[in-house]
Amino acid sequence: MQLRNNIELIIPDTPGLAEKVDVNIKQTSLSNFLLMVSEVHKVNISVDPSLNQINIVNNFTDVNVADLILFLCKEYNLTIDFTGNILAIKPYKAPVEIPEKKIIDVEYTIGEDLLSLNLKDDKLYDAFKKIMDESGKNLVFAPGLENELLTVYIKNMPFDAALNKLAYANDLFVTKSRDNFYLFEKLNAPAPSATGTGVAQSRPQRQRRSNFFFNVLDKERQLLEVDFENTPISSIVYDIGTELQIDFFIASPLENAGNATVKAKNITFDELLIKMFEANSEVASGTAQNNPRMNVNNSPGNQTAGGDDFYTFLKENRVYYFGTKSQLTVRDIRTIPMMHRSIELLGDPSISGRTVGRTSSNNYTNYNSGSFNSANNNNLQSQRSQSGTAENTPTESILTIIPDEIQKDLDIKIDRELNSFIINGPSANIQRFESFIKYIDKPVPVILIEVMLLEISRSAVIETGISAGLGEKPTTTTGTVFPTADVTLGAQTINKIINRFDGFGSLNVGKVLPNFYLSLKAMEANGDLKIRSSPRLSTLNGHKAQLSIGETTYYVVTNQNFYGSQIPQASEIKNYQPIDAELMVSIKPLVSGDGQITLDIRVVQSSFNGERIDEDAPPGINSREFTSIIRVKDQDLIVLGGLEEKVKNDSGSGVPLLARIPIIKWLFSSRKREDSRKKLTVLIKPTVIY
Repeated sequence: MQLRNNIELIIPDTPGLAEKVDVNIKQTSLSNFLLMVSEVHKVNISVDPSLNQINIVNNFTDVNVADLILFLCKEYNLTIDFTGNILAIKPYKAPVEIPEKKIIDVEYTIGEDLLSLNLKDDKLYDAFKKIMDESGKNLVFAPGLENELLTVYIKNMPFDAALNKLAYANDLFVTKSRDNFYLFEKLNAPAPSATGTGVAQSRPQRQRRSNFFFNVLDKERQLLEVDFENTPISSIVYDIGTELQIDFFIASPLENAGNATVKAKNITFDELLIKMFEANSEVASGTAQNNPRMNVNNSPGNQTAGGDDFYTFLKENRVYYFGTKSQLTVRDIRTIPMMHRSIELLGDPSISGRTVGRTSSNNYTNYNSGSFNSANNNNLQSQRSQSGTAENTPTESILTIIPDEIQKDLDIKIDRELNSFIINGPSANIQRFESFIKYIDKPVPVILIEVMLLEISRSAVIETGISAGLGEKPTTTTGTVFPTADVTLGAQTINKIINRFDGFGSLNVGKVLPNFYLSLKAMEANGDLKIRSSPRLSTLNGHKAQLSIGETTYYVVTNQNFYGSQIPQASEIKNYQPIDAELMVSIKPLVSGDGQITLDIRVVQSSFNGERIDEDAPPGINSREFTSIIRVKDQDLIVLGGLEEKVKNDSGSGVPLLARIPIIKWLFSSRKREDSRKKLTVLIKPTVIY
C-alpha cells in the first residue's frame, strides 16, 4: 500500500505509469523485462544487478504499468526507492528487530549481606556483572565461561552461601581468595585429548579443596606474595603466568608435575619455579624431606614414564619453556667463568730433590775397564720416567669440593685455558650450579711472609804446649810466630840451636837425629759471628711456601762383580752418592674469617762437621730442626727458635809427673781449652694481601 501511494503521487509527472500493457513473456530475466517496460513507456527505472538472476514467464493483457510494477514487487519480494520520478527497484530486506533487553533479577541487601537471585538461562557474564554492580564484591571466572547459561532461584540467603548454591546448581566450583575475590571454575573439566602428533591441552584445573592465593607485589620484578596449599603446579604456572603476562611454552603437560604447598611473602616468580621443581625432582628421586613451607606431592598417577624424568623449566629471552629434564626444549648449554679462583686446586709448589743426609740418588757413575753399569742406567731412566709422569699428572679440579647435589643431572666439562666450566643440562640445575660457583668464587688472600734467620756463633779457644818426636822423614821448619805462636822445628834448625850452646865451655849437648822434630804452640782465638738471611716469601692462603739453601757433597760406593767360573774376572764399579746439608724454612698459612693467621712452621738447619769415620765414608752432619703451629694477627712479628748448641773442651797431654810440676810443666805437656756456643733464631712477619 505504501508503494502504491508513492507511485500514484508521481503519475502526474510520469504518465507512462498509467498506460496499458499487453505482453506475453515466455523466458527472460526480470531485469531485462523492467528495462524493456522502462524504454517503451518512458518510465525512469533503475534495476539492481541481482535481479538479473531471476527469470520470469508471464502473460499480461490490459494492465497499466503501475499495477504491473506493484505485482512484480509483491511476487518477487522487491522494494522501490523513490528519488523524484526515478524508481530504484531492488530486493526487499526486512528491518532488523531490536531484541528487548532482558532484565536480570538480582537483589542485594547491604546491611544484612543477603542476596536474592532469579536467573533463567542468563549469560554468566551478564549475571556476574549485575551481582558485582549490586553488591560491590568481585567475582572472577575462568576463561571460556562467559557464555555459560545460569539458572537458579535463591531468596534472601547470605552472600557466600548464595554463591556456593549458584555454583552447585550450574556445575561450577567457587573458592574465595585471601584478597576477597570469588573464583569460579568449571567442575569436571574434560581431560586433554591427543590429536595427530600434538597434544591439545585444556586449561589446568585445580583440585576442588585446594587453597590458592597469590598477590603481585611488583610486576616488573615479578615479585609475589603466595600462599598455596595442595595446589597443582599447572594451575600455579598458568594463573600467575597469565597475571604477569609472561610468554610460556609447555612441552609436556604440567598436570603430571604434581601439587605444591608454598607460603612466602616475598619471592620472585623464577625463585618460586626453582623451588617447586627442585622439590619435584626430590620426590621423583625419592629424596624429598618433609617441609611445612615447601612440599610437592606426586601421586602414583602423576609419575612420568621415565620415573626420575622430573619437570623443570628454561627461561630464554623472557620466554619460559616447561617440560621434563630429558627434553631438549628445557635444556641449556652455558659457559661459567671463574673470576677470582683457579679452576684447578693448586697443590704446594714443587720442591727440590734435596734431602738432609740423602744417600739414595745415583747421579754419577764411573766405568772401569770398559764395563757398563746397566742396572744403574736403568734405575736413572726409571727415575726420569717417574718424574715426568708426576709432572704430567692432571691436578685436582675444584669440582671435588662442590657437593654432588649441585652437580646432579649436569654434564660438566673443564676449560683450563679459559678457567671456565662448560655446562650442559636442565636450565634450573645450571642456574643452581652457577649460583653456587658465584658464592665460592671469592678473592683468595695472598700472604707475604718476611723471614729473618739469625745464627749467632761465639767461640773461645786456647791451645798451649810443646811436643817432640821422630817423624817418618826429616821435617822442615815451618809455622807462625805472631799473632799466634804455632811453630814446628826440624832437626837441622834444632841442631843449629844446640851448636850455640856448645860455646859455653864444657857444656856439650850433642845433636838430634835427622827425623827429630819439635812443635811449639801458644795461641788464643775468640769468635763472634752473626749470619743473617732475610728472604721474602709469598703464597696463596692454605698453600705452603718453602725456602731451601744448602750444599751437596759426594762419597764413593764401590761395587765388585766377578764373572766366569773357570777363570773368574773381577769388575769394579764406583758410584758417587750425594749427601746434602741445607737450611730449609717451610711455612703454610691459613687466614681465618677474623683476619688472624694460623702458621704451620718447620725449620731445618744442617751442616757438615768435617768428620768422617773412614776416608770414603759419608761426612758427618750436624742438624737442628723444629716445628711450630702458631696463631697471630696480621703483621705481627713472631720470634721462634732459640736452638742452642754448646761445646766445652778442657783437655791436655804430657809426660807423666813432669807435666804436673809447676812452671816446667809447660815444657813437657800440651793443653787445649774450648768454649763455643751456636744459637739459631727465626723472626717471621706475615702480611695478608687481597
